[in-house]
Amino acid sequence: MKVQRFLLINPFYPLVEMPSAPLGVSYLAAALERAGIETRVYDLVVTGYSAKKLEALMNAWKPDIVGATAVSMTFNSAIAAIEEAKRINPDVVTAMGGAHVSFCASATLRKHKGLDLIAMGEGEELIVELCEAVAGKRSYASIAGLAYRDGDEVRENASRGHFIDVNTLPLPARDHTPLARYRALRTPISMTTSRGCPFQCIFCVGRKLVGAKVRYRDHLSVVNEMQQLVDYGFEQVNVADDLFTAKRQHALAVCDEIIKRGLKVSWAAFANVNTVDVPLLRRMKEAGCFTVSFGLESGNQDILKATKKGTKLEGIVAAVEMCNEAGVTPHGSFIVGLPGETPETIRQSIEFSRKLREMGCDAGFHMLAPFPGTAVREHAEKFQLKILSNEWSDYHANRAITETPGADRDTQNAVAKEFEGAAEELFWDLARRIEAGTASAEECHRYALLERQAVYYDMMMQDLLETRGSLSTQSAEVSQSVAIDSIVEQVCEATKRPRPMVERAIVDGLHLGYLRYRSASQVCTWEFADSPPSLAVTEIVRRPAQRTAALLNADPFAAAPAE
Repeated sequence: MKVQRFLLINPFYPLVEMPSAPLGVSYLAAALERAGIETRVYDLVVTGYSAKKLEALMNAWKPDIVGATAVSMTFNSAIAAIEEAKRINPDVVTAMGGAHVSFCASATLRKHKGLDLIAMGEGEELIVELCEAVAGKRSYASIAGLAYRDGDEVRENASRGHFIDVNTLPLPARDHTPLARYRALRTPISMTTSRGCPFQCIFCVGRKLVGAKVRYRDHLSVVNEMQQLVDYGFEQVNVADDLFTAKRQHALAVCDEIIKRGLKVSWAAFANVNTVDVPLLRRMKEAGCFTVSFGLESGNQDILKATKKGTKLEGIVAAVEMCNEAGVTPHGSFIVGLPGETPETIRQSIEFSRKLREMGCDAGFHMLAPFPGTAVREHAEKFQLKILSNEWSDYHANRAITETPGADRDTQNAVAKEFEGAAEELFWDLARRIEAGTASAEECHRYALLERQAVYYDMMMQDLLETRGSLSTQSAEVSQSVAIDSIVEQVCEATKRPRPMVERAIVDGLHLGYLRYRSASQVCTWEFADSPPSLAVTEIVRRPAQRTAALLNADPFAAAPAE
């Protein structure tokens, strides 16, 4: 059997988690294409999923392998699609990779009979070798980092023993992903400048997954990719390295190249409070970095020591002060439920977060999630942690799924509910002030963007353009106003959202390049600007159209701050 086609599935990820266009999947697609294997991506984050749609795609395109990637929270979505693919075609080979299954491969294969193979660790080389094995060119047993079925037995090969030279990888094949949809949702796009993490935090698998030694990409390649993302039209780039500032020389080289080219790009990065200083932060600011995120974890020094974070409270304060001096916005995240957590340590973290907010550092709280591969999971008894759930959909870090002797689930959840309630109150306060006419122009614009995002997300997840986006007309040429009014009617009917909200979203989508329509043979067809035709499930909706000339003649950006 010759492997010619590989279908990659990006599993569902909730919008509240601010998903980004899939980076890992794009790297895998690039590796497959370089090996001569035709690749497609079915992205469930911004496209409605159904077994019927997957079946139509597989029957039409006939992939040889269907693979998915997953973190713990998205595993259920990924495995459901994988098992459905096996039901549709029992002969198709199914595979999975990613952080979650890398550390529970054998158990996952034993439980899920529709899954054939698991790639453990970095996947770009492994996925090509996997295809060679499926094609009969080598044995599964010869592939380091692969778990597989051998008759009724599950085999797990030794780890690969080396990490990839990141400068040998092709740039991510992002043309396979629906970028216009992510642009419409205004989520940042992610990229990396390095792989590896020198720290040993007990709640993270980064070091185990990609190695303790940081491998750095050439700074010219990094900025070439940044330029590409700017050209795609993204407003913000998220540098998703575990630690962008791990090597000062590398961070400065990237910044210097951005400045040298005059590239206008807004980007964010992750850092440890021990790896920043004012000159570095100023250079990052000059190069377009607007915020630096720190994992702060706790306001209690004993807990920080127990996590092997290597930071001190005074160092956190100093890093925030340095960010302020350099003009970069600091952001921090805390974890509730770490070993040693008590009501008193939670109070200390909340008070510390308030102090940091007064200094201009935005701070958020998450619950500890004992992911497979982490020390807190593998040594839970040693850390006196009680794991309450092994239902992977619970691993979203927004509700407690562990307890310590001093902090039960309710105690921890009270923190999450307090901050969620505060955020919700801010939102409804803004809505009330907009209705009363007392909100600022900037606040009104921000609220309008949220409304627009909600409309687009409805359109994506309900497949409204695919199922209701082709409309019959009375003439071969359709005016823009008639085209807009036709689709507005369909979206309003399907979503029950107010017509003015939907009209604004559609008009803005045309102006900003998120949406487009085509008119031919008395049919007007709407789509997101990068809709993959293989996923369309189109039916023609025959409805009379009205005009929306007033909206078309209006400037959608009038009296509003630039995005």
